[in-house]
Amino acid sequence: MPTDTRTPTAEAASLRYATGVFAPWLEKNAVLQDAVSPIAHPMNQGVDGHSGKISGANSGSLFLKVLSKDQERWVRFENAVEMAKNAGNAGLSPRLIAADEAAKAFLFECLGEEWRPAVVLDLRTETVCETILTATKMLHDLPALGRNTSVTKQISELRRHMETGTRHVVTGATIKVTPPEDYARMSAMIDRIRLGFAAAANDNAPCHVENSLSNFLLGPMGAVKIVDFDRAANCDPLSDVGALCNEYCRTDGDVAQAVEIYSGHPHAATVVRVKLHMILAAFKWGMWGKVSHFSSSRPAIEYYKYGENQFMRCAYHIANWDVEQLIKEM
Repeated sequence: MPTDTRTPTAEAASLRYATGVFAPWLEKNAVLQDAVSPIAHPMNQGVDGHSGKISGANSGSLFLKVLSKDQERWVRFENAVEMAKNAGNAGLSPRLIAADEAAKAFLFECLGEEWRPAVVLDLRTETVCETILTATKMLHDLPALGRNTSVTKQISELRRHMETGTRHVVTGATIKVTPPEDYARMSAMIDRIRLGFAAAANDNAPCHVENSLSNFLLGPMGAVKIVDFDRAANCDPLSDVGALCNEYCRTDGDVAQAVEIYSGHPHAATVVRVKLHMILAAFKWGMWGKVSHFSSSRPAIEYYKYGENQFMRCAYHIANWDVEQLIKEM
C-alpha cells in the first residue's frame, strides 16, 4: 500500500482503502498525496469525489478518485466507467486504468503539472472556445451509453428533495431544504419549458451532464482533456452546450457564437434550444447546491452559496429573455 502523506480523515481513509483495492496497478513504495481540493463556490471543482495523486519511482503518477458519500446518489457508476473508457480511448480524457464499484473508486493516468482547469478568462479567447466546444462535440459522437436521461428528469428528482426534504448522508434524518426567493415563479417557468421540450423532437447522445469549466483541463500547445463523467448518460447534447454557455457567455452574441462553433452554423432554432437549456441548467444546479448543503456532512464546502448563485442566474435569464416566445420558436 502506498505511503500516505496526508492528515488522517474519513476521506483519507477511503482513499487508503482504494489503494489496497488497486494494489496490482501500484508500485509497492508509491506515495499518496492530495490532488484536488473540493470547492463548490465560486467554481464547482472536485466536489463529487476525494482524490489523490499516487507517485511511483518507476511507473510515474496515477490519479485516484473515490466518490463522496454526499454525491453518490447522483452517480451511476457503470455509466461513469463506460464514458471514461470511451473518452479515454478517443484521446478526449485521461485513460481509465481501473475501477471498482464496491469501493466507488476510479484509477486514471495522471496528467502532468502543465495541465490546469479552464477558467472563464480562458474562454474570452476564441481558440480556447473552439477547442472546448469541439471536444464536447467529439464526446457526443462517442458510442451510446447504457442509460438515458433528460434535464427535466434530473430536475424532477431534485425537486422531490427540494420540496419534501432530503436525507442527511450521516444521520439519515430528513432535512427541510430552504428554497430561494422567487422559487415558485422560477419553478412554474421551468414547467412551461419542460412541456415545450416534451412536445418537440429531441436528439440523444452520450453527454457529460456536468456544468463546470474545471472539468476541461488545458494543456500544452492548446490541448484539452475532459474529466469527471460521474453523471454521464445519453441526453440531449444541447443540454451540455447550454450548461457550458452558462459558465462563460455574457451576451446573446456569445451564445450564438458557441452554437456556431459547436454545430457549424448559428441556426436560430438551435440558439433558442440552448438558451432554454441554460435556464434549465441553472435551475437544476441551483437545486443541487441547496440539496447538497442540507444533506452533506462537509460544511466547509459552500454548496449553499453555489446554489443561490445558480438560482440568481436562472432568475436573470427568465427576466431578460422572452421565455414564452423562445418556447414557441423551439
